[in-house]
Amino acid sequence: MRALAPIALDFFAPPPRSRSLGFVLCVAGFLGCAALGYDFQAKLVARDSLEAHLAATVRPHHVLTPNASRNAVAAAAIEKQLLVPWSRLLGELEAASQDLASTVSLLEVEPDAAKHVVRITAEARTLSDALAYLERLQKSPVLRYPMLDSHELRKDDPEHPIRVKLSAEWRT
Repeated sequence: MRALAPIALDFFAPPPRSRSLGFVLCVAGFLGCAALGYDFQAKLVARDSLEAHLAATVRPHHVLTPNASRNAVAAAAIEKQLLVPWSRLLGELEAASQDLASTVSLLEVEPDAAKHVVRITAEARTLSDALAYLERLQKSPVLRYPMLDSHELRKDDPEHPIRVKLSAEWRT
């Protein structure tokens, strides 16, 4: 049998000899970057021109005077008052009075729009009529948590009615 010739393995191969292709790719990349930079610079100039044109346009200047700020506060207060559900609220108070055969007379209805609270001043012939009116309001879908704040016997009136003050939150 014959002896085998030794095999020479070279693990460090010489680099490929395509230097011209690498140079062409490098130049193409450089030209692409230059074109991109030129386009970016042109867009910056266009943006600056548009900003200068926009700044040159006449804009109405709103100067806030003390009178205008007072008007804004007054308008906000009026808006809060208009958001009170007056028709539902007064309809429920009237229905409660009619359910008790008009034994309770409403004297004053004062809403507090910021707190969603209504204060009611009414007169009844007897304390039991006033408490029945309060119980009727507690069953109302419009009012929440009706409470008796105070009551007093009116001695200066010949019929001596009971004046009650109620408060309740209204539902929106």
